[in-house]
Amino acid sequence: MIELITISKAGENWYLNKVVVNSQHIAMVVESKEHNGLLREGKINLPLDGHVQFSKVKMAVTSGFDEFIAVGSPSTIMEKMNRNTKQLLKG
Repeated sequence: MIELITISKAGENWYLNKVVVNSQHIAMVVESKEHNGLLREGKINLPLDGHVQFSKVKMAVTSGFDEFIAVGSPSTIMEKMNRNTKQLLKG
């Protein structure tokens, strides 16, 4: 399980939320160029650093929901996923 911060819009307001997802249900992580552009243009009214990146996280069909936008670059999210993966060492 990994904890991610998501961004969503309701009406004219943007919101940040924490979600915990099973990393084995993540099918794909790609850069969200749309949201990165909105942040650069100042259209996301949240106190975020201008260097923040957003990613679209696509979930497996069995997870129960389709996709969401997470705060962080695809590589940052993949690092979080790999950090939580336990590996067995052969000895």
